[in-house]
Amino acid sequence: MSQIRSTAKVKTGKKVGKARSAKKTQPRSISKSPRKKNFNKSAAFWGRLARQEPNNGEMVLFGILCYLELPYRYTGNGQYILMGHAPDFVHRTKRQIIEFYGERWHIPEEEQSRIDLFARADYRVLVVWQKETAPKNRKVLYKKLLDFEKLPNLVR
Repeated sequence: MSQIRSTAKVKTGKKVGKARSAKKTQPRSISKSPRKKNFNKSAAFWGRLARQEPNNGEMVLFGILCYLELPYRYTGNGQYILMGHAPDFVHRTKRQIIEFYGERWHIPEEEQSRIDLFARADYRVLVVWQKETAPKNRKVLYKKLLDFEKLPNLVR
């Protein structure tokens, strides 16, 4: 029998269409570099980012920053763009950035590349991982944030 059916009416009153042939697809090539990011972001991307609110982890970190009375602003929604990226928390007078990384979305190799990127604009970067915001790790995080805040200003 051939694989093509005729378009005849069946007892249910529905038409039976032609059988589809299976497409032959090429296997996707796997790149060796981890997650390449597109630097040419569209206006629609930045518009969506501007409407974005902080996620739960960022809210926890923002609460910790307020508790410690550290003057960082949340800019992860695109209020402040630096080198084509939107850092999470910025202290513009001291030129310091705190980036919040969740283990689900980021890999450790990205940490140094983000530090190097913002260092080219004369910013110091502290990366805080989501597991560091857990209640059992808070004292260590408090010390880490306070030590980062005590660093002297960068001379331009």
